[in-house]
Amino acid sequence: MKADETNRMDLAGWPLPDAFLVELGRVSALWAALEALLMLSLSRLSGFSDPNNPVPFILVAHSSFPQRLDMLGTLCEQLTPQHPHLSDCSSVATKLRAAQRLRNRYLHNGLSPNPETGEIEITEGSARGKVKVSIERVSVADIQAASFEIHEAHRALAFLVFRTELPARAAAQSA
Repeated sequence: MKADETNRMDLAGWPLPDAFLVELGRVSALWAALEALLMLSLSRLSGFSDPNNPVPFILVAHSSFPQRLDMLGTLCEQLTPQHPHLSDCSSVATKLRAAQRLRNRYLHNGLSPNPETGEIEITEGSARGKVKVSIERVSVADIQAASFEIHEAHRALAFLVFRTELPARAAAQSA
């Protein structure tokens, strides 16, 4: 399909209502920023001060998120005697793991409208040892809450490693 053909299409509400798609995009964008910060944090904690040095990227680019969290924990444990603020690493790692669970929930599982109720539902499944499947109603606010948690994990990591206080999520607008 050519670009001029897609430009003429009305994609409103496809494949989900636009409000859901916006929030899924927000989860994805915030997650990408968090992963980039984790890579930069591992680089800095490993002694690389130049963010453009490709060596730390080469070393961790193909590792999984849990492996990167293990690296973060071990580096913090090793560096805590010289940098006592890194002792808070375990609580930050807990926030990072929770953020990953939320990201996986919304980006790895199917969201679809229930034709009977019109509500959006998420289907989650697991086949580890036995098959488990669940279907739950999901709201835009549920996905927004996941975005907020991912952002809070990002803020916690930035403060832990760089001692930088990032802005909180967008504030509510007054009526």
